[in-house]
Amino acid sequence: MNYFRSIFFNFLAVFLINRVSPGLQIVYFEQVPNVITDLLFSLIVGFLNATVFPFLSILELNPNKFKLAFFTAIISYGAFLIVSIAPFGVQVTSPLGILVAGTFIWFVAFFTNYLEFKSFNCR
Repeated sequence: MNYFRSIFFNFLAVFLINRVSPGLQIVYFEQVPNVITDLLFSLIVGFLNATVFPFLSILELNPNKFKLAFFTAIISYGAFLIVSIAPFGVQVTSPLGILVAGTFIWFVAFFTNYLEFKSFNCR
């Protein structure tokens, strides 16, 4: 799985979970959904999650499944914890939103980074 496909899947996962997850809602600006900041939030979190394996490889930290899971979990849950404090396109309305959204985003991020890890080790 190449890097751009990984960014796309991570972005798409964040963008979709913002709309369907219980406990999350899109911030409104003058009665209109603020889609631009939602897209920006999705792009930032998707980019950060997609770069875990490349950064571990560049820093020569011997990437493994545990490190991938740990760093993607920090980014996934951390993004929604930060948004619960200061809404940025998405607003957390209940702790269930952090749990559901963070878990789904963590799973997608780990899966895409794991595919990168497997394709890198097969070479």
